[in-house]
Amino acid sequence: GGVFNTEALKYSVTRINQLGYFKPIDEKALDVDRVARVDNEVDITIGVEEQNRNQLTFGVGASQYEGLFFNFSYTTSNFLGRGESVTATVQAGSRSRNYQLAFTEPFAFGRAITLGGSTYSRKIDYAVAAPTADYSGVRSGFNLTSGVPWKRFSRWFLNYGYELVETAMTDDLREALETTSTPLLIEDGRFLESSITPTFVHTTVDNPFAPRRGKRLSVSYQYAGGILGGTSNFVKPEVTAIQFVPLTARTAVGVRVNAGRIWNFSGAALPYYQRYFLGGETQIRGVDIRTVGPRNENNVVTGGTAFALFNAELYYDIAPMVRALAFHDAGQAWNETQDINLRELRTSTGLELRVTLPVLNVPFRLIYAWNFFRDSFQPARGFRFAVGTTF
Repeated sequence: GGVFNTEALKYSVTRINQLGYFKPIDEKALDVDRVARVDNEVDITIGVEEQNRNQLTFGVGASQYEGLFFNFSYTTSNFLGRGESVTATVQAGSRSRNYQLAFTEPFAFGRAITLGGSTYSRKIDYAVAAPTADYSGVRSGFNLTSGVPWKRFSRWFLNYGYELVETAMTDDLREALETTSTPLLIEDGRFLESSITPTFVHTTVDNPFAPRRGKRLSVSYQYAGGILGGTSNFVKPEVTAIQFVPLTARTAVGVRVNAGRIWNFSGAALPYYQRYFLGGETQIRGVDIRTVGPRNENNVVTGGTAFALFNAELYYDIAPMVRALAFHDAGQAWNETQDINLRELRTSTGLELRVTLPVLNVPFRLIYAWNFFRDSFQPARGFRFAVGTTF
């Protein structure tokens, strides 16, 4: 019975595109027709084409971060056609082990309430002060998440996490730590984290896979320890802002700004495994993962308690499943004794080609980067292969 509103129709189309269940809706697929023999009423027909929401990946590979590995992963965002998300992941390798099972119900109790949970176990062997792995961390636990809508395009989430962290280092690393005057705060032991994280998310991004317009703002505040128990006591606020702006029918610009800080309120120094390390294809594409951050006199990354990250991308859609882009990444982490100085940002600039395979439904990426402002040990340029997106 209301007045027909074209802006409300655009709002509905955006919400449908955000679901990811259908291919992006073309304006030509919208039909508004008067109802026959009825005054002041129209029928709105939106033509949609369902797309594959299942991702099945398996294979073997090698990376500096994970060594030689085998992986298998199944993800669906429309389990049994009910819109529920299920993820099952198994990965085992020479330097990594990852098991995860997750489930999310986006419309619980017949209302727009999100409920979900996951359980996991992850082990990674790190190369801290030597070319080979000399430090390992095993993180096992579970997460419980709930979310409720708040106005248009916005949602509040509350997450509870329970995690057991077990760390160990080799004798060689222990000897290396004894010779440095800058402690790395690495120790063998078991740490228990019990935390709650309220998060606010506002997003008008038009498509989760190949966005061209819209914005996303995410603000979170993790509180661990204190009245929740556990051996770790810290607070960690983080904020992420993303903006996509279309330029032409095939081109668009995307920008992300991400920053965070962590404080250990127990009075003790922040452990090594809780610190920030930047680098890699989801942060600074031209440099290796966990290689950007404060260092000691032996040129070993000690990790930061604050970080800042900036990414910019210029897209050109060659075909519906093929996207070329130029990018610029910049980021750095600082420890508790340093002032945040944006002139210390490490940068990477380059070109990227993303191809989304219809069966696997994930983007495969070919990246070539030039690292203009870098540490002396970082390569000046390089070619990399990755899966997924940066943001």
